[in-house]
Amino acid sequence: MKGKKKYIVFTPFFPSDSSHIGSYIYDQVQALKRIGSYEIIIVKLVPYYSFEKDYSFKNITVKIFRVLDFPFFILPSFFNSINKFRIRRFIRENKLLDNIYILHGHVSYPSAYLINSVASNINVKTIIQHHGLDVLQLLNGRNQFTRFINRHFLFKRSIRELNKIDLNVSVSQKVRLELHKYKEYKPKDEFVLYNGVDTNKFYDTGRSMSDLEYFKIGCVANFWPIKDQMTLIKAVELLIKDGISDVKLQLIGVGQTLNECKRYVEENKLADFISFYPQRSHEKLNEFYNDLNLFVLPSYYEALGCVLLEAWATNTVIISVDDQGISELLPESEKKNLLFERKSPISLKEKIYMEYSKKRIFHFNDKYDINNLIKQFLNYSFFN
Repeated sequence: MKGKKKYIVFTPFFPSDSSHIGSYIYDQVQALKRIGSYEIIIVKLVPYYSFEKDYSFKNITVKIFRVLDFPFFILPSFFNSINKFRIRRFIRENKLLDNIYILHGHVSYPSAYLINSVASNINVKTIIQHHGLDVLQLLNGRNQFTRFINRHFLFKRSIRELNKIDLNVSVSQKVRLELHKYKEYKPKDEFVLYNGVDTNKFYDTGRSMSDLEYFKIGCVANFWPIKDQMTLIKAVELLIKDGISDVKLQLIGVGQTLNECKRYVEENKLADFISFYPQRSHEKLNEFYNDLNLFVLPSYYEALGCVLLEAWATNTVIISVDDQGISELLPESEKKNLLFERKSPISLKEKIYMEYSKKRIFHFNDKYDINNLIKQFLNYSFFN
């Protein structure tokens, strides 16, 4: 066999020139390419009605595969038999069969279903990577009725597909434990691969905390209920009521709870202290993190937030909710300082005030540099 081994990644998320969604997967792919010396090909899984076409992003080839499904995540996998036939034909027509070594999927559906279909005809190793705590995507769907239908329709199908996969990868131990709550889940092999951070993109620029006019707090997250920006807003409000007027909170993101948060800020006369910003490109976030005293992610359903690792890589202090994925990475001596009770503005306010009083930096642990984590991953016996 000639040429590099093909490492084909199946993912619903991957960045392009017009969107930064999937930037972490791009960083992981680059590390795999750099350390593993593979030929990396992305198969981006999009809805059947998508107009996306094949493209190249920073020297990574991205092939578009349109998954046939009902809209709005209704009865996902209903057309699995058709999609299985289509993905095998897709692989043949795009001349991807030669020298395939790994099929690596992100998120159970549809990735696990599709790579199992491809693997049924060839000798190849398969990986599925779980990024969220809703490991079977049972919370997807527009309302309770569709989620109820999906739970009964998707549950056994997804477990069956995951049990066929050679290696189930979780981004934290917390995610792995969520999988094991299903007694039917019987993985062939498992690995915990923490979300590493590319320290060439996220690093301390050498700023001085004394240079900051205000105590600056930042948060980068979609405005969804589970991200719980309201708790952070109310914690800052409590600080202001205690007479701390040199604090500024900057919130970056879009989503369904954004207007609610904006209304609260306006109605409670907090606009001088709290600002909202739209999403910004991944390349510009390092500057944002370096301009902060403190980064807070108030999400209470978090497998392992990439933004926490990115901010930490700049030696910025990070605060998160207790018993989330990040808890596994923090030093024991710091957990009482950096973790607060979920949905508790009072608990968060106390943690913020402690950091306000110290105005310190929080040195990053190079163990979580993405290159070091991918080296460990590729040294796992699965690859040998």
